[in-house]
Amino acid sequence: MIITKHLLSKFVDVGAISCEQLCARLNSIGLEVESLTHIEIPHKVVVGKVVGKSAHPNADKLSVCEVDVGSSVLQIVCGAQNVAKDQFVAVALEGAVVCNAKGERLEIKRAKLRDVESCGMLCSSTELGLPKTNEGIMVLDKSAGTLTLGKELRELELFNNYVIEVSITPNRGDCLSVLGIARDISACFDLRLKTISDTDNILSIGLGRVLGVLAENKLYSHLLYRIVEIKELYTPLSMALILAYMDTLKSNALQNFLEYATYMTGVILNAYRLDECRLRGAEANSLQAQLYVKKEESGVEIVCAQDKILSRIGIAHDEITCNIKSEILILEASYVPPLTISEIIYQSKVECKNTLVYRSTRGSNPNLDQGMNFLCQSMLEYCDVLLYSGTHNITHHTQDRKIKTTFQTINHIIGNILSREEMTEILKRLNFEIDVTCDENFFMVTVPNYRHDIDNMQDLAEEILRIYGIDSIQPKPLEFRESLALNAHYGFYKYRRRLANALLAQGLYECIHYVFASSKELEEYGLAQIDSHLALLNPIVSELDTLRTSLIPHMIASAKRNLNLGYKSIGLFEIGAVYNQKREQSERLNVFVCGDKEGEHYPYPKGQKWDIFNFSALIKGAIGDFSLQNTLDHPHKAQNFARFGLCSDAHILHPYQSAFVYQGDVCIGFIAKLHPKLELPQSFVCEIELDHTPQTLAYAKEFSKYQKSQRDLTVLIDSQIAFYRIREAILAAKIPYLLNVYPMDIFTQGLDSQVALSIRLILQSMDKTLQEQDLLDATQSVLNMLEQSFGAKLKV
Repeated sequence: MIITKHLLSKFVDVGAISCEQLCARLNSIGLEVESLTHIEIPHKVVVGKVVGKSAHPNADKLSVCEVDVGSSVLQIVCGAQNVAKDQFVAVALEGAVVCNAKGERLEIKRAKLRDVESCGMLCSSTELGLPKTNEGIMVLDKSAGTLTLGKELRELELFNNYVIEVSITPNRGDCLSVLGIARDISACFDLRLKTISDTDNILSIGLGRVLGVLAENKLYSHLLYRIVEIKELYTPLSMALILAYMDTLKSNALQNFLEYATYMTGVILNAYRLDECRLRGAEANSLQAQLYVKKEESGVEIVCAQDKILSRIGIAHDEITCNIKSEILILEASYVPPLTISEIIYQSKVECKNTLVYRSTRGSNPNLDQGMNFLCQSMLEYCDVLLYSGTHNITHHTQDRKIKTTFQTINHIIGNILSREEMTEILKRLNFEIDVTCDENFFMVTVPNYRHDIDNMQDLAEEILRIYGIDSIQPKPLEFRESLALNAHYGFYKYRRRLANALLAQGLYECIHYVFASSKELEEYGLAQIDSHLALLNPIVSELDTLRTSLIPHMIASAKRNLNLGYKSIGLFEIGAVYNQKREQSERLNVFVCGDKEGEHYPYPKGQKWDIFNFSALIKGAIGDFSLQNTLDHPHKAQNFARFGLCSDAHILHPYQSAFVYQGDVCIGFIAKLHPKLELPQSFVCEIELDHTPQTLAYAKEFSKYQKSQRDLTVLIDSQIAFYRIREAILAAKIPYLLNVYPMDIFTQGLDSQVALSIRLILQSMDKTLQEQDLLDATQSVLNMLEQSFGAKLKV
């Protein structure tokens, strides 16, 4: 956003404020100054008037001009096509240093051009270091100030100026205009903001006799219309210069006026030719016009005339051209709430005009009268126009934004103590309305309609702090209070790292894989997949087109890579997220071993191989005690496998070496050997669902000071009975002094449907040394329970 002190003076008197003060204050209130440039017109460039013009005798494209510079009349040869008699122009006298077409310094000297003497130069804007305003010389007008012949240009108000470039954050749509920045400046320096009053109507003809506007109900747009008759229209120099600085200058004078008024006030302005809006069937010279404002199916509101779309409000409109003489125009000021227009543009995908949408989506000025009055004033000041009396408004009641807060809350947010008077004074200078309640601690603030960025008490505190000045706040030492770090998330994190450290200590390596997986690979392994309507819309690569439902496929892929690299002993684990068919996330631990448990060493010349028992011991070292239940005859086999992403026809696990892992009565995972057809040597996998794993603090418990005793027992029992059922039954019997029971050996030869099962009983008392009779009684109780529950017989 580019502004000048000359433009700011139209809304607020900044004459007594230096540019350094102005820039420093803008920076302090969040309007960061990107650059500050002083307009410096070269010395000896003065105001002149062309009093005569004749053709050059020896050149078709040159003119010989008589230019009055106050003290004398100079003969100057000029090649510009736009030079004309009675123009006020910038004249570079002898000795002046200007810029040539290449930007190089050029000293003006008396010279002869095609045998005609030239005593100076008529300058274009670029030759004076200004942006380009036209294709010829720069023509001066009253917008530059009082034009006194012979007066140096650098003394004129327009050129004795500073250009300030300000960076505007996206939330400050109100500062995308000179008026918006002037509001903040007036609040900072406690200056009075000049009002933009309505212009005096020149024609007695009312707008209602010329224009009719039909609008649908429940529109979100706010519109204001006025009629103007153009007698003569041109772009004033001051307007052309600032639009050139903004890179928005056009050859069309009407578009320049509309852009200038929008830039100055923040109100979005547009115009339509009356000829295009005449009533259907009306005579060619009729002044009867009709506009229709309605909503398209997409939700976009449009302005139409004779079934032709003239504009999409706040989104796009055509740039009309009009005759610089004798043209009647319909002027339009519009406003659409920024959130509303943003949602409609996103949903409708309609083609937009970028410069227009940039303003409307950030929040234009909803005070339409300000923009319309400024536009009409500008036209009346510099051009020959006639205004029709009256306006046509389409407005809707909007709820004022009110924020209720307390002075103590604002002070707490700021971190310092400001008095109530200081707070209310700042808010009033920013045009906030304040209503103090019966309880003086509370107050209600009504937000100005152009401040779209103010929604809560934190925004209010920021506004007060901006204007009060952050440097004016007394520093306070940081008050540090340590909060309790123990929470569920931290506890779960510590639990996962404890598992990882335990596995790392046993020589395994931690892996981290993508959460994405191949649906084809999941299908080949017999693993569940995400429901199709929840699939990834834009996968990073075609192979990884879904989310993983198990950690096993990536572990298999990593094992195969390591085998190909020559490693014979592979131990990996991963703690990561998996997803069920409904795309619900859970945390899993996967432990994967492959190949040799240990390499060749004495007394194992061929090394040690992994088996289900030493692999289970490795898992126990990480997660603690657990029990296993065979998957073959498990009553909830399908449900348990489904929890871990394994389909009922999964063929990735060995059918006879797989079990569910239980802690207490909760199934927390599975442990298994991989199916031989995967062609991975001696591979085992365990996957634990961490979300349902009991996480309790370790509690110390009393232990016995008396020695343990053990007794071995061999019974004949049905071979189809799982040992976990035998162990559960023995421990559930609450036999005195019995601490634990575990299997020692199985003998099957010549026993048909039975096996000889050897079990070991661990017995201990808390208060005495067990006697032989105590041991015999406990052993007999176990034997009796096995006979009654499982039909077992003591092997003799």
